[in-house]
Amino acid sequence: MTTGNSPGSGPQPAGIAQGCIATVAGNGTAGYLSDGGPATLTQLDWPHDVALDEHGNLYIVCRSNNRVRKVTPQGIITTVAGNGIAGYVSDGGPATATQLSSPCGVAADGAGNLYIADLGNNRVRKVDTKGIITTVAGNGTGGYVSDGGPATATQLNGPHSVAVDRDGNVYIADYHNHRVRKVDSKGIITTVAGTGQAGYVSDGGPAAATKLYHPTGVAVDAAGNLYIADSANQRVRKVTPQGTITTVAGTGTAGYTSDGGPATSSQLNTPAYVTLDDAGNLYIAESGSQRIRKVTTDGIITTVAGNGTAGYVDDGGPATATRLYGPRGVALDRAGNLYIADGYNYRVRGVTAVATMTPPPPPTADLHGEIISSPSVQAGQEFDLGVRIKNRGPSPADGRYVTVVLTLADGLRGPAGTAGSRLSRTFPGQQIQPQQGSLDGVFRVTVPGDTPPGQYTSTVEIQYGGDLNLKDNTYTLPVIVVVPPPPTDERALAITQDTVPQVAPGQRTAFNVKYDSAGSRPVNPGDIVQRFTAPSGFIFPGQPTYAYYNTAQGVISGNLDYRIEDGGRTLIVTANPHVNTTISDTGPLYYTIPIQARPDAAAGTFQNGSASVGRHTPVQLTGTVTGSSQNETALRVSQESVPQAAPGRSTTFNLEIRSLDSRPVNPGTIEQRVTAPTGFAFTGGASYGYYYVQPAVTGNLDTRLEDDGRTLIISSNPHVNTATTDKTALLYTIGIRALADAKPGTRSDDGAVTIGRLAPVPLSARVS
Repeated sequence: MTTGNSPGSGPQPAGIAQGCIATVAGNGTAGYLSDGGPATLTQLDWPHDVALDEHGNLYIVCRSNNRVRKVTPQGIITTVAGNGIAGYVSDGGPATATQLSSPCGVAADGAGNLYIADLGNNRVRKVDTKGIITTVAGNGTGGYVSDGGPATATQLNGPHSVAVDRDGNVYIADYHNHRVRKVDSKGIITTVAGTGQAGYVSDGGPAAATKLYHPTGVAVDAAGNLYIADSANQRVRKVTPQGTITTVAGTGTAGYTSDGGPATSSQLNTPAYVTLDDAGNLYIAESGSQRIRKVTTDGIITTVAGNGTAGYVDDGGPATATRLYGPRGVALDRAGNLYIADGYNYRVRGVTAVATMTPPPPPTADLHGEIISSPSVQAGQEFDLGVRIKNRGPSPADGRYVTVVLTLADGLRGPAGTAGSRLSRTFPGQQIQPQQGSLDGVFRVTVPGDTPPGQYTSTVEIQYGGDLNLKDNTYTLPVIVVVPPPPTDERALAITQDTVPQVAPGQRTAFNVKYDSAGSRPVNPGDIVQRFTAPSGFIFPGQPTYAYYNTAQGVISGNLDYRIEDGGRTLIVTANPHVNTTISDTGPLYYTIPIQARPDAAAGTFQNGSASVGRHTPVQLTGTVTGSSQNETALRVSQESVPQAAPGRSTTFNLEIRSLDSRPVNPGTIEQRVTAPTGFAFTGGASYGYYYVQPAVTGNLDTRLEDDGRTLIISSNPHVNTATTDKTALLYTIGIRALADAKPGTRSDDGAVTIGRLAPVPLSARVS
């Protein structure tokens, strides 16, 4: 937010040291208590924005309470708009007797009028000095029509914040329209930034001809420059009075880069709201990184509140060492105190004299390492061990001051020409630029042939000028040494057909061949030719894969080298079917082989396939051709779990797909459309699993997003009960997120999943 006046001194308590934080409203419990008492003893529910007037009164948008509250400089709280019931009645009456709907932005002008972004009503409301409420923009219908007409007759689409300049022009962050709109003193609305298409093009051109992506916060400085929190573009943009747009903070990539450097070279993480002090310094509430950042007039960025960890720590200490939780609105008073709508802490916090304080100096370097190691190494072998040294900035790091020290575990030996277990390296003549390149802190290490098997843990340190107190500068590097097993050929393997394919004519499935050894003994035959002959009525259609499911490192899997001959009847694999030789190939080994029943195949079970693995005795392969399978109309879909997520947070939920009477259903690849419940959007991630078979068959689904993530399109074959690998039920696990403006506590039931010609099935989700 910003105001069209010079605000007075607000309710920040006296006697608190410069840069320290205190609570000025809210007791940390979500809810509502009556007005007229101390603001620090009352309840707030999701404070979303703050503003100050020329008298130092602090206004708080209490979004989930559907109210705007006022805290006097003496700390007494009252309600100035909203009766606590979500909705819309009409204009022209007392603001405290009317309804608001999820208000989320507030600003005050020099005359004492208050402006409210009434999100759920798709309006901007004005409360005059007599307490009467009217609408200044929006007709209550979400959408976009056109510019140039009366603001009260047009549509807005999710207005998130408002700002007022010294001439009385009102600026609106029109979130879902991806625009910033301006309402002039005559009530005429125009677009000053954004084309209405979500995205990012470039800077330096007309703001009305470029793209924004979910603008949330707006502010105006004394010179008439407009600042926009372009949240999904991870930038803060500036629009001059002449209409030219540039980026003043953020690289466009979500994240955090340490302080002290140019704001345009630093990462932001969901910039939500912005404000300015009298000197023109810019303040950014980063709800994703739990920080408030300050950009000085010379473009340098620092943190003034929040340590990057979500939560709450007692007040009174330095603001940069405390925790915030979903900060959004920010405002400054005449004394330079900063006020923060600390959303999920259900408080408004004040930081003393931020505008005049000198920020702490940035670190001389912020180095970290990318670990280079091997999970396991055989005795007698060499391997790489150490780190690639990188710089998070903001300044270049001089290589002559950088030292990497690798302390080897007993049992490991350094490169030729080195002695002892402590290896070090410096980098004279080299520099690491912020976020660019790396220094090579990797050493070639040997495992002597007589080293016993077991785990050996080395350590590595990154020093800068002898300083060991940098973040992330010490790492442990565990390596497991294994003794090479005696070579044993493929005849020691136990090879069985683990699953029997059952599929209708023309349809595909897959089956497993299991490789194991007696007593878990090591078998390592090397690359050998393995010839698979399909049973009658079947052909091999494509890529076989392998997997070890029981290793200490989880599932180890990949594609097999293969070719197909004889019109698909013969599959030839060249590979090493080794088991139990290291911790990464603990048996058994499974080959998963795609197979397809010919369109003209007769129904029946055929046992004349075979697997010939090198010199191993051939193993019989069996397949069953079933009668015609059902299409997707025989499926039954249910929502197995209801997702719950806080605004802006992600989670997953499950869909279960079964068939009538457990009959085989094999519809082939079809389009499946999933619509998110209100307040939610999909992340794009989706996977499938058949968990009633052993081992479970899992993988990722082919997806795409539409309608800003509201619709998820899945292209796959939801087959069940066609073979032993897809018995009983199919489970989809789908990623979903609550929108940043979703109202906590609400549950929507208007989502749906539609699989091909199957009737839509409702989906529900809850905002926690």
